[in-house]
Amino acid sequence: MRAPAPGRPDADGGRISAAAFEAALTLCARGLAGGVVTAPIAKDRWAAAGYAYRDHTERLALCADGGNAEMVLGVPSRGLWCALATRHLSLKDAVRRLDAASVRSSALALSSALKALGRSRPRLALCGLNPHAGEGGLLGAEEKSVLLPALASLRREGLRLDGPLPADSAWRLHAEGVYDGLVCLYHDQALIPLKVLGGLSGVNWTVGLPFARTSPAHGTGWDAARSGRIDPSATIEAARLAARLLRSARGTPVP
Repeated sequence: MRAPAPGRPDADGGRISAAAFEAALTLCARGLAGGVVTAPIAKDRWAAAGYAYRDHTERLALCADGGNAEMVLGVPSRGLWCALATRHLSLKDAVRRLDAASVRSSALALSSALKALGRSRPRLALCGLNPHAGEGGLLGAEEKSVLLPALASLRREGLRLDGPLPADSAWRLHAEGVYDGLVCLYHDQALIPLKVLGGLSGVNWTVGLPFARTSPAHGTGWDAARSGRIDPSATIEAARLAARLLRSARGTPVP
């Protein structure tokens, strides 16, 4: 196996990336590390290398209690946080797979994450799937058939959760500080506004693991790797968040 050229994705690079990830998980399992900060991956190169998992979160779920690892995304310096009910799926498949269980799991993960950061009763909003949150059923039925029942159940469990709100309004309100975090329903509903508002400082935090795992929220950026003009902001933020989580877990005051 040869060393890959910078910015030139190939199967050997996928094998090295997957092996490094597995080595990090082994260190955590043996108690030799308290957390993992991963770099962005090329999912197609993992597939080309024959690695059995589509992405980090799918593999990390095997390390979680009950197999439930959830993706929470944020820009810590801006106080922006969201969770995803569906992850790396086509838009068509995301709509098909969206159900009350996925909404519930992501909402509980987001609430737990924000509590770990010191918000004792976080204020959350659930984004609608359709434009204008369905406009009373005129623009789609999922708000009534899926989201409202999930919302009612979560409120009965004690979550401070509003919605479903039109996603564009929800993001504006979150940026203005009305909400501590948003439950988003598919990948780009979360990542586009997060990156517009936070630039390259976004982080990905896997909630539900016995160790800390964070990552930059951006992708591989092959053009940047080839040019050597790389912005490390998100990796620095991810490492800072991992250290913050480990200090909190050990009872050390979190700055």
